[in-house]
Amino acid sequence: MVVMMKLKYVDELSGGRKRFRRRFPKAVAGVLGEEFFQVSMKAREGAALVREQEALLAEYEKIVAKAKRRGAGQGVLSPLEHWREAVAEVTAMKEGIVGNLSDDDRQEVLADDLHRRGADPTMIRALMMPDAEEPPVTMLDAKRMYEQERLGDNPGRNQKNRLERVCRRVEAALGPLGKLPLVDLKDAHGRKLRDYMLGVAANGKGGKLLAPRTVRRELDMVSTMVNLAVKSFDLEKEAKNPFEGISLATPNKAPQTEWELRDPLPAPVLEAMRTRMTGKLRRPELGLIWRILEGTGCRGAEVVGLRVEDVFFDHRYPHIWVRWHEDRSVKTQTSIRAVPLVGDALDAMKEALALSRDGSHMLFASYARENGPDAVSQALMKHLRAVTNDPRHVVYSLRHNMKDRLVTAGVDHRDENRILGHSLGGVGDRVYGGGEARLKAAFEAMQKALAVAL
Repeated sequence: MVVMMKLKYVDELSGGRKRFRRRFPKAVAGVLGEEFFQVSMKAREGAALVREQEALLAEYEKIVAKAKRRGAGQGVLSPLEHWREAVAEVTAMKEGIVGNLSDDDRQEVLADDLHRRGADPTMIRALMMPDAEEPPVTMLDAKRMYEQERLGDNPGRNQKNRLERVCRRVEAALGPLGKLPLVDLKDAHGRKLRDYMLGVAANGKGGKLLAPRTVRRELDMVSTMVNLAVKSFDLEKEAKNPFEGISLATPNKAPQTEWELRDPLPAPVLEAMRTRMTGKLRRPELGLIWRILEGTGCRGAEVVGLRVEDVFFDHRYPHIWVRWHEDRSVKTQTSIRAVPLVGDALDAMKEALALSRDGSHMLFASYARENGPDAVSQALMKHLRAVTNDPRHVVYSLRHNMKDRLVTAGVDHRDENRILGHSLGGVGDRVYGGGEARLKAAFEAMQKALAVAL
């Protein structure tokens, strides 16, 4: 009796020939631009046909996984990644060839199969020349290293978008990242990227140019990318970083300080905003956030990302803890601090706790999402623009207001910096002293500051 075997995804062509044909998932087809994975099979029956079908199933899964990675935003492989992946794939394929064959015979069989399928030339080269010199490390590898070391496994959307935006600027100025070997980078590359960034529109479509401080931040990100890659790939003796410490000075133009870019909000604006923030709002928590920002000098994300457990009312000196947790990181190590709650900020915090959702560990659950701080900032800016059109008046101006209050009240600079989360300078200020004593000093400093009428 003849047993007929039907293998999945294998159909018959004319003359008894077999073909492996499997449809790609819709999302994968969109990335690849092909609807099917199909290959004319060498075997026609028996165990050889089964083994070939199994090998093609494995190859199909690799193609799908690679396409899904690209579709998830990881993009095309760098030349180095492509080479290393090809070497790993052909090594596994050679090991999967059964039979009493020598290594050379396995290589010949696999080479014949890859040629027949019209396989990736890099895979064929990896098979025939596995010990060939690897492609050079490029800016695309530097980007991957930055993603791995600085963004981690679950980066926020804003972090990913910022990196992609900066890399698009690099490509616009210098060319594709995968064609920029680190060992070929010269000072001219640094100047060219700097000049491009200083002349590009912030929205990429014309209009207002990128501010110098934004250019500095973006160049620092590029510099960090290169430094990480140079160290990780042991290129210290071969590559230089032309983006590190590059000057943004413009001849015949006076420098502009950070304090000139934003002004504290004047008293009439503060009063108008207090009226709006204590009135009827579609989202009452928005008004509470404003009041806490005004009364603490915190950054927006520091308040929006507070958990219920970060608020301490039953302490001798009521305060909040600004600290890292899985739902919110902090800007720097000095940003981790206890911030006193005095006056209206204390009242607003009590209202926020009463308003917080049952069972939620986040104080402002409505904004406990990836772009929550941005959503709060945009909403508050709409209210602020209703009372002032001065471009130097922004939500961040409230930190400048708090700085002015602290300075005017004669608060010691160490307490001032602890409240605002700025660097404390010397080792003695950073390390020594008890937490309770520091909190007491900061609490009394905040009381003095909020007693000042500006």
